[in-house]
Amino acid sequence: MADGNIGQQAASAVDAKIQEFQALQEEIGKSNHKLGTLMAQRNENELVKQELDICQLEAAEGKDAVIFKQVGPVLIKNDLSEAKDTVEKRLEFITGELKKTESFIQTKETQAQELAQKIQEMQMAMQRAAVEAAKVAAAQQQQTA
Repeated sequence: MADGNIGQQAASAVDAKIQEFQALQEEIGKSNHKLGTLMAQRNENELVKQELDICQLEAAEGKDAVIFKQVGPVLIKNDLSEAKDTVEKRLEFITGELKKTESFIQTKETQAQELAQKIQEMQMAMQRAAVEAAKVAAAQQQQTA
């Protein structure tokens, strides 16, 4: 009876680790989604920055470069230098968030790999214990026969 209880405890421990592993995988998935969103935002803002650079060149040539920003449903005229500053600050923020998210993902992936290794070791130990228990049971059965 005690051996069965030990087996159940080991199986419960493995199940708990598997649930922990699945939770880590879910966190990694959510973070990868966030990373994709941040990359799309960065690309969009880089395109806006390129367009503002073109507008600045046109303004330097004496052409009229009018910049608008959207505030709710309304377009409001915006100063070129103010628009460039806003986009630069946004790019800095997004780049910082990208680095944090990439670091977080890397940490969680390392944790998941370590946990997967531990789960595998626990499962192998349970299999070895089951084989030993089967050998002991077979030996006891032979002795009684």
